[in-house]
Amino acid sequence: MSKDRMWLVVIAAVWLAGCAAGSANPRFNLRYEKGMEATDLDALVRRAGPGPVSVIAVRRTEWVSHHLAVVRDAEAPNYHRFHDLTVVVMRGDGVIDIDGKRYAMRSGDVVHVQRGVRHFFRNTGSGPAASFVTFSPPFDGRDTVTAEIPATEQAPEPPRKSWWRFWGRSSVPPASPTSD
Repeated sequence: MSKDRMWLVVIAAVWLAGCAAGSANPRFNLRYEKGMEATDLDALVRRAGPGPVSVIAVRRTEWVSHHLAVVRDAEAPNYHRFHDLTVVVMRGDGVIDIDGKRYAMRSGDVVHVQRGVRHFFRNTGSGPAASFVTFSPPFDGRDTVTAEIPATEQAPEPPRKSWWRFWGRSSVPPASPTSD
């Protein structure tokens, strides 16, 4: 390989490495009433509080609100009665559960969750996952309803031992009602 070609390869490699390093900290250029506001992902993540999940309010308009959700572990299953949300994973990996169906998520993936639909995100990566979240109408922090996972989606209970098995019956008798 000639010296000129070698230098071209080195320059191309350095340029590509610089592009890859730059994409790890994407910029947020958001236009609101006061004009264009710019920040980067690292600056927003630094504002996150401790705990398994931290949500930072970025800005809001009359119609939508923007937030950054930093998930270190997992959020509790929940739904929003009056808000739709769109989530863009900016950094990290995880699994989102939407009404019992699980979807693998990684940086760059987008998901929309309609109001009233149970959902939660679990981080599966080694570092915190960060997502840009848009709520419509603007989210005020009060419309998060904790939702238990329905019994049909939980792991089944182990079979109970019963005298019915002794008699060759295949089912467990129904529990007798209790009186209060």
